[in-house]
Amino acid sequence: MLIIKFLQRYFYGTTFQRVCVNFLVYMVADIHFLLLFCTENGIYMYIFIIILLLLAFLVWSAADISSGIYVKTFCGIKNCDEKVVSLTFDDGPESGTTEKVLEILKRYDAKATFFCIGKKIEPNSEVFKQIITFGHTLGNHSFRHNDNFSLLLPSRMREEIERCQAEIKKYAGYEPRSFRPPLGVTNPMLAIALRKFRFDVIGWNVRPFDTSAKDADEVSRRVISKIKPGAVVLLHDRMPHTPEALETILDWLYANGYRVVPLEEMMSRLK
Repeated sequence: MLIIKFLQRYFYGTTFQRVCVNFLVYMVADIHFLLLFCTENGIYMYIFIIILLLLAFLVWSAADISSGIYVKTFCGIKNCDEKVVSLTFDDGPESGTTEKVLEILKRYDAKATFFCIGKKIEPNSEVFKQIITFGHTLGNHSFRHNDNFSLLLPSRMREEIERCQAEIKKYAGYEPRSFRPPLGVTNPMLAIALRKFRFDVIGWNVRPFDTSAKDADEVSRRVISKIKPGAVVLLHDRMPHTPEALETILDWLYANGYRVVPLEEMMSRLK
């Protein structure tokens, strides 16, 4: 039950994740009956356990972007020998908060990557242009970022990605080379959809769950507690507490000898 409560707290906000959690809930609810049945049919117990483990593996491999089972992703560098960190921001641009994030990054001379939602670019075009002016990197985060993105057919996924590419090119003059799947979910459908593109698919290894955090202090504490050399940090520039949390994080990073580097520089260390 503790596992279920954890999943419901942190992963219950999307269609795909609701399916996963509900699957586990119903599985636990039925397991008593099934085990009673299996004790009288020994071979079936082993078959059931194998099927359960397989299903759990499939759910985990889709929900954990660092698994790399379906899509190869960059999620930071393990055992990095230099104190470097890359900052990434999802779900923008967002007028009112993205500007504050940009000002803080400028003050600390830090470059970041912004994974933008295509439909938000036109109504926030001035903010979007500031991201480019300040020298940050752009990434594709789909056009609409619907909760059911991971349940779409490959053709629909491609359409979402292409529309975002076109919108970014319209205002930035180029198409980004990086893609982060909505919700960080990968699956065979996405693997097929991405064959048309030559993206670097970007994940993370530091996630503070800032969209569910109560305040900036909670976000910054979660990030700082997980920081290691080679980290890729996931934040959301649409959240109102992100600017304050970012400032605390940057203060801590520089005080502890870290450098904030663009994703491209981080990834080049693997070549």
